[in-house]
Amino acid sequence: MTSSIYKHSDNVFWFDVMPKGEENFISVYIIIDEKIALIETGPASSNTNLQNGIEAAGINLKDIDYIIPTHIHLDHFGGGGHIMDLCHNAQAVVHPKAYKHVSTIDRWWEGSQDFLGEIAELYGKPRPISESRLISAEEGHVLSLGQSNLRALYTPGHAPHHITWVYGDEAFVGDSLGLWYSDLNVSFPVTPGYYRHDLALDSIDRTSSLDLRFLHHTHFGPRPAEGALDQVKAEFEIWMSTVEEGYRKNLSSKEIVEILFDTRSGLKQTDMNHGVHQTATHLGSVEGMLNWLRRKDAQRR
Repeated sequence: MTSSIYKHSDNVFWFDVMPKGEENFISVYIIIDEKIALIETGPASSNTNLQNGIEAAGINLKDIDYIIPTHIHLDHFGGGGHIMDLCHNAQAVVHPKAYKHVSTIDRWWEGSQDFLGEIAELYGKPRPISESRLISAEEGHVLSLGQSNLRALYTPGHAPHHITWVYGDEAFVGDSLGLWYSDLNVSFPVTPGYYRHDLALDSIDRTSSLDLRFLHHTHFGPRPAEGALDQVKAEFEIWMSTVEEGYRKNLSSKEIVEILFDTRSGLKQTDMNHGVHQTATHLGSVEGMLNWLRRKDAQRR
């Protein structure tokens, strides 16, 4: 499948990797400077589309210098090892908490299967990456691309190894700000089982403190930053309030999802547009918030 390449600016390009033909769900980005960086890879199952998109941008795989996920969940970096096998000169840049999982994939894959179930199989199994080709990046790490650079902003909450990559007055935000669909103008959290609500809100605040013009979502596409971060934080807080009310009433995850569908404009349409991918995400997000509330209650005892 041939990917359409979108030019965001002179140096930033992006395209849809369409896992299993699913459009408008996972975007990856290319920065072209003296060095070339690929931001996100999508899952293993979209590797052919990833290659096609890179080539459609006029880039030879051997010329890619850095492959940089925001975090290593399968939809963001499940295809990392696959594309690294073809990009012989590239190094992958990951947070230290992801380092061992990327080089030895067993726990990474098993954990993904446990959390995602059938979605993990749709995304495909990752391949390991040799430690000799990994760069460990923590808060403040600067990666020079020539005339520009990428700076690591540690943004946990969604994942303990999540990095937002700041590029001048733009940022590649992964899942730290949730998902956003421009066609519906809908934004909502994605909060897996080990979600930390306190850290997620802090990450949103830290991102808000930057003077950004654009937010580059993996799900999905570039978004003007003006007003967006206030909307994102409000939505996270509304979701948590709704989930907590359901938790206190002993409602099931599915019942809470239905309440969110009824009360959050456009949310149910995302479920209809993206099928099994989004259905699993909404349910998993509610369960992640419930787990956070249970842990808080346990700490009080």
